[in-house]
Amino acid sequence: MASTIRSTFIRLVGLLLVVAAALILVGLPLAEKRTERRVRAMLLTVQEGLQRYHVAEELYPKKHMSGAELVQLLAEGGFVEKSLLNPWTGLPYSGNAGEDRLRYRTNSLAETYELAVFLPGTEEAEFRLDSTDNQSLE
Repeated sequence: MASTIRSTFIRLVGLLLVVAAALILVGLPLAEKRTERRVRAMLLTVQEGLQRYHVAEELYPKKHMSGAELVQLLAEGGFVEKSLLNPWTGLPYSGNAGEDRLRYRTNSLAETYELAVFLPGTEEAEFRLDSTDNQSLE
């Protein structure tokens, strides 16, 4: 009787380990894809806001900024919604930005721009949008 309970227990633990491993192997890529979709959506929203800013001001913003700074500037001008979410934290950019891998740069005359999302802890761009060469995420 004791050996039957022990055998059943060992099988149950083994099954739970297999299920946990499967969830990890499937869950992590799904979470990465979900974050990637949120990053792409945020980038396109910010790009549209920059284009609206350019139409209104005839130039792009003149200084280099983090994503939180850029979104705050565009939101204050009404070019993007103030509730735009940071894709890495899920919180609005208007609050504590937390993780922010988005960077904005412009040329010295503020006639072009570049939006880049960097891989964590590196200077390697994961996504890049600009007003000249990389106008879409395709």
